[in-house]
Amino acid sequence: MGSDPSKTGALAPESFPTTQPAIRIKAGLAGTWPCGDIYSGSTLVGVPFSHGTIESVEGFEPKVNFTISNGHDWFRIDADKKHGRLGITAIATDAEGRCMRVMADGVVELNEPTLALIMGHPEAKSTPFGSAVEQMRFECGHEPYKPLENMMFAGSMRFLKEESGELFADIRLSRIVAGSGYE
Repeated sequence: MGSDPSKTGALAPESFPTTQPAIRIKAGLAGTWPCGDIYSGSTLVGVPFSHGTIESVEGFEPKVNFTISNGHDWFRIDADKKHGRLGITAIATDAEGRCMRVMADGVVELNEPTLALIMGHPEAKSTPFGSAVEQMRFECGHEPYKPLENMMFAGSMRFLKEESGELFADIRLSRIVAGSGYE
């Protein structure tokens, strides 16, 4: 016989949110535009997106297959140079010309491999997943994609450097699914 969580102080695991793999994003980064140290003590860097894709993974609904048409990350490097803060807005378009707004905030650990890529060192290589997280939302008034507006997503990101030298943000999103129960 199990104990009543309300009497033991334990929390019911089903009340915590879970995640469902949902979307993969690959955004081409088109250089960096250093804006200097700003009022907060952070260093501000503009990072435009040149192109990319937003595609759902198997089993996620609604199905999405978008091309990134425009976007920008206002990347803020903390004064202690240990973390960077992402502030992303982008526009993506599907094959029928329907557009969607993409918004994200995130935190990146500024370790040696990540800094080498951000600073444009020629010998820099792709980074593994594990040092960057994001929260992402979508806005889209087109009926097939409206369900996205009522979902929130958690993401894991890495920087991907292709053999051509082209740099991408490689993002894996999971839908945050609410917990259940009364505890």
